Amino acid sequence: MYLIAGLGVTGQSVLRYFHRQGEACLAFDTRESFDASDLQAEYPEIEFACGQLPSSWRQHIHAIVLSPGLAKSADWLTEFCQAGIPIIGDIELFARTAGEAIVAITGSNGKSTVATLTAEVLEAAGYRVGLGGNIGVPALDLLTHDQKHDVYVLELSSFQLETTHSLQCRSATVLNISEDHMDRYHSLNDYIQAKMTILNNTEWAVLNNDFAKIPNLQQVLFFGLLQADHLPDNQYGVLNKNHQAWLGYGDQPLMKLDEMALQGEHHWLNALATMALCHPFEVLPQHYQQVFSRFRGLPHRTQLVLEKDGVQWINDSKGTNVGATLTAIQSQAEQIKGKIILLAGGVGKGADFSPLTSAVQQHCRQVILFGRDRATLAAHFPNALTRQVEDLSTAIDIARQQAESGDCVLFSPACASFDQYANYIARGEAFEALVKQKLLS
Repeated sequence: MYLIAGLGVTGQSVLRYFHRQGEACLAFDTRESFDASDLQAEYPEIEFACGQLPSSWRQHIHAIVLSPGLAKSADWLTEFCQAGIPIIGDIELFARTAGEAIVAITGSNGKSTVATLTAEVLEAAGYRVGLGGNIGVPALDLLTHDQKHDVYVLELSSFQLETTHSLQCRSATVLNISEDHMDRYHSLNDYIQAKMTILNNTEWAVLNNDFAKIPNLQQVLFFGLLQADHLPDNQYGVLNKNHQAWLGYGDQPLMKLDEMALQGEHHWLNALATMALCHPFEVLPQHYQQVFSRFRGLPHRTQLVLEKDGVQWINDSKGTNVGATLTAIQSQAEQIKGKIILLAGGVGKGADFSPLTSAVQQHCRQVILFGRDRATLAAHFPNALTRQVEDLSTAIDIARQQAESGDCVLFSPACASFDQYANYIARGEAFEALVKQKLLS
C-alpha cells in the first residue's frame, strides 16, 4: 500500500490521483497541528494520521509518495530506506503515466517565466498544452480524463527531482545554478546534482552557455548572449542581420530583439531558452513574435507597482535567493538614471550572501533589511549603506524618505518569506498594498 507523506497542495493532488485510479493508500502529515477533517470527509475510505506515523501502518507500506517539502533524510524515513522501501514523488507517478511529450524546466531562477513562455509559444503553434508541476497546477492534476494534451510543460524544483527516476522528456533544461536551499543540502554540489538529473533521459538537453561540457548527453542545444553574424548549429543567441539584432539560431533570424515587450539581458536569455526548448516541435517565427511581443512578465517578478515623484517601486518578491536578487539589481540598474534602494530579508536558508556585496556597493543608495536573518545579510554590506528594521512596513517608510527622483525602490528579498508571510505571493501582495496605501493615500 502507498503512504502519502505530506498533505499540502502536492499531497492532496496525489490523493485525488489515487482516488481516480482506485488505488488504496494511507495519508500522513508530519505536522501535529494539521487539520485533516475535511480530507477525511472527502475520502472516508482512507486512513489519516498527523504528527506521528502509527506503528500499525508500517507493515502495510510498500512505497512512499513524499511531498517535496519533506526531506528524504528525515529521521522517520530511515527505517524505510534501510528496508529498501521505494520513496518517490508526484512527478515520478506522473512520469509513469503521462503518454505525451514532456518539456521540463529547472534552475535556480527563471523557471516559472520560461515554463510559461514555452507553454504560450507551443499553444500559439497549435499544441494543446498542460502547464504545471512547481507552477500553478500540480502535475498529477493534468492527467484527468476530461483534458486532452499534446505536450506537458513542467516546472520542476530540485526537491521534486530528488524523488523522480522515470522522467523522459522531449526537451529539458537546467537554466542556471546559484546557491539556494543550503538548509536542505549538504553542499552546493549536492544541490547541482539534484538539478542535473532532469537531463538523464531527455531527447534534447538545453543548457546555458555558462555550463561546462556535460558528458553522455546525446543532443545538446545551447542558449546565451553570444552575438555573431552566424551562430553555431547548436546555438540559440543574438544574430546580426541587416544591421539589426535578432534572436536566432544558426543562420536563422527568429525575432527582432527590439520587438520584445521586456528588454534586458535576463529577458533575452529567457526567450532564447524558450526557443531552444521548443526546437523539437513545429514552431514558426511568428509564434515567437506573437508571444514575446506581448509578454510583460509574471506577478512578483521585477513587477512595477507604481511610479511616483520620479521613483519606481518594483515588486520582486519571487527573488527568494541570492542569484535572483543579483539579477534584479543588475537589470534595474540598466534601466534607471538614479540609484537603487534595496529592500531585502527574511529566512536566508543558509545561503552565502557575499555575491551581492559588489552589486550593492555599485548600484545601491541604501539597503534596508528586515525579517529574521537581517543581521546575516547586513554583515555583507557597508555599514553606511545599511539599515536594519523589524518589518516590511518600516522598510517602506524609510525607503520613501531616502529615495530621490530617478531612483528605484527594489523589493527583492534574497530570502524565503516564511518568518513573516505564508509564501512569496503573500509577501509580494503585502508589499504592493503597503506601497499603494502609503504613497497614494
